[in-house]
Amino acid sequence: MLAVAGLLALGLTFARAQSDGALLDALVKKGVLSDQEAEDIRADEAKEFATTPAGKLAVADYIKQITFYGDGRLRFDGLSQQNHYEANNINDRERYRLRFGVDYAYSNHLKAGFELESATADDTANQSFGATFTKASINVGKIYLQYAPVDWLTLTAGKFTNPWYTTTDLVYSNDLNPEGGAELFNFNPTDSLSVGLTAVQYLYVNSSESTSSIPKGFNNNDVQIIGEQVPVAWKITKDLTFKVAPGFTFYTGGGNVNYDGSVPANYAISGTPGVPPGGTQVVTYSGGTANSSSDPVFVSPKEADDLAILSAPGEFDFKVGDLPVRTYWDVEWNTEGKKRIQNVYLDPTASLPTAIGPKGAVVTAAQAASQNVALGDDLAWGAGVQVGQNKKKGDWSLLGEFRQIGLGAVDQNINGTDFADSYANQEGLKFSGVYNFTDFLTGTVTYYDTWDYKTGLYQAIGGGTGAAAAPTAGTTQYLVGEKSLQRIQVDIGWKF
Repeated sequence: MLAVAGLLALGLTFARAQSDGALLDALVKKGVLSDQEAEDIRADEAKEFATTPAGKLAVADYIKQITFYGDGRLRFDGLSQQNHYEANNINDRERYRLRFGVDYAYSNHLKAGFELESATADDTANQSFGATFTKASINVGKIYLQYAPVDWLTLTAGKFTNPWYTTTDLVYSNDLNPEGGAELFNFNPTDSLSVGLTAVQYLYVNSSESTSSIPKGFNNNDVQIIGEQVPVAWKITKDLTFKVAPGFTFYTGGGNVNYDGSVPANYAISGTPGVPPGGTQVVTYSGGTANSSSDPVFVSPKEADDLAILSAPGEFDFKVGDLPVRTYWDVEWNTEGKKRIQNVYLDPTASLPTAIGPKGAVVTAAQAASQNVALGDDLAWGAGVQVGQNKKKGDWSLLGEFRQIGLGAVDQNINGTDFADSYANQEGLKFSGVYNFTDFLTGTVTYYDTWDYKTGLYQAIGGGTGAAAAPTAGTTQYLVGEKSLQRIQVDIGWKF
């Protein structure tokens, strides 16, 4: 902490020294000061700096600029979740989020940086209070290297801020920092028109090339997310701007997440997959597990299968008088949505732990897949309007949004979890208001109300007795197990 404090002081001193140096140069140029007088002032400043804590810290001369940033947030998160299997979940949580980052430039073309943050989840840095005062860990949220050889090209590698243009968190959580590489091209044919190309290669699952099983598992390939997007921004008038970014994202693979366990956390090994071509059955897997009941993560050996998504987020920004207004939309179409539902969520080769069907009915997994053949909803979309903005003290904004998420439309492991707790087959509303108490301190209230998009998709799990029970994670019944949810979040956040 002393080192961080010293670095902060050093950054402030650098900023002041740069400002003073520019002022001294200007005064010399205008003849107000002589060269000698300016040098005497610089010497006095250097002597004063040497007596401060920052003066005792040395920074390599190849670092041209250091920028420190960070934010903190306290949140009350209250939710009321109604499930189809006759179980309600009411949970009030007090949470916090802490992030601190450093960017350092080696030249006008090369920079690097890192960010530390609370919690370990991939899609949020939220950490809940109430664990008998246990200390929380600080983790690496970003570490990246960025090179911009020319004005129109930026290359980034490591773990970094997602460069994909988004208007909602239907596909990517706002707190998600992907890993891999990205190339950003940007051109300005006219002063009012900007056209770009964003290419990303994210490493989603890193599977072992070999395993300890004898014989070894099969299809242990890495899974990558490959995407291309063409962001277009057109400043039609002084107060009217149009943006759209058509794109395509697909996941490499094909049932290739390592069956021997190299999949995300909380993976359980049970059940029996199909026999490998020309091989014998030696490994097993389950339909998947969830990290928690409140923030489900859907995991299975085929979680990255059948995802080829066409997207078209966009917005109009304009003013009504002096009031900024933003209307936005997001459309995501998984062209493999129906296959994803049948092959991933209703795998006919898996051995389901309990029967799926009307109460008292016992059916096989293959029969369950057959009776749900019409579940292929492969579209997710949202539209909203925001009035106002938040840049300085006294600013305010209000937002309203409607959203709909089909069962096979998106990957629910990396999208935002606040809306419908990341469940599929949901639609609903989001309302939010933000107020700037100061330039750095804001208060936010957000409310979500979500419910089933299509009714009747859930089938009670009976096992012959007809008694409803919580569905197994990774099955379609789990994904549509939520009937409705109401959530309110009250935040106080600050920047530093």
